[in-house]
Amino acid sequence: MGNSLRFADLFNGYCFAGEARISPHELKDMDSASIVIPYSKDGAIFPTQKARDVLKVLVKTDGRAAYCILGVENQSEVHTAMPVRNMLYDAMTMAEQINAITNYHKEKHEYGCSNVEFLSGFHENDVLLPVVTLVIYWGADEWNAPISLRDMYPKNIDKTLLQYSPDYHINLVSPALLDDDVLDFFKSDLREVLKFIKYSKNKQRMMELVTCDPKYKSLDREAAQAISICSSVELSIPEGKERINMCQAIEDMKADARNEGRVDAQLTSIRNLMKNKGWTAQEAMDALMISADEQAQYISMIRHTQ
Repeated sequence: MGNSLRFADLFNGYCFAGEARISPHELKDMDSASIVIPYSKDGAIFPTQKARDVLKVLVKTDGRAAYCILGVENQSEVHTAMPVRNMLYDAMTMAEQINAITNYHKEKHEYGCSNVEFLSGFHENDVLLPVVTLVIYWGADEWNAPISLRDMYPKNIDKTLLQYSPDYHINLVSPALLDDDVLDFFKSDLREVLKFIKYSKNKQRMMELVTCDPKYKSLDREAAQAISICSSVELSIPEGKERINMCQAIEDMKADARNEGRVDAQLTSIRNLMKNKGWTAQEAMDALMISADEQAQYISMIRHTQ
């Protein structure tokens, strides 16, 4: 999800119901590595580095240098502690902003207008950029893990105490949990990728999708490869082609599977004749009337497994 067009489309689709409120040209890459220094049991400190998948700053042309920090976490598997993990990432991003602002004031010898500003390093007029993180689950199954801190708390906790405990809710993009009309909010090929993943376990619905939706007739190669990996469908994607016809790729995949099955059956027959009749590979292939063009392939396979 590093592509700026898809990145912007992801946030526009999820946060603004498809309205183009964020432009790819307004996004600037940020260092996705964050460092937090927690205290160990013996009081010693040690650095722990966590790297976010994608982190960008949204720069608006409204007179302000920056507007918001946007992050994406890609998940190929369900993560049962995602609320805590994401909360930590967001907190570290906030802490880094404070650190950067404090260092800036020190370099400029700006000590503030009061002891409070001097001691904290964060002045009254300083501001933090909000951090918005989306979690994309690239699986076809439903996300059956907590989506908030409160989902992880004991069920019998006192409700009065609970209201004083902080909560954190992840912004989850999961194909299986999104209706088609919501997926249609996405305007880039992200829509086609997520829809395919959603229906990848329903072969009939999957074929209806790629057959009836004209966008699958010419899909970006990168999107087709993402579909193949995320949905565990081994598509036949031709080398060198930048636009992929998904219907043809699926038919080629089926043809390859049928051909592979035929080759395996022929190879078994050749080996059985060699073992039971004492024939050479050539004699077995002649008896099975295998064409001369295919014989070299079978001889190579037999030698490779001997």
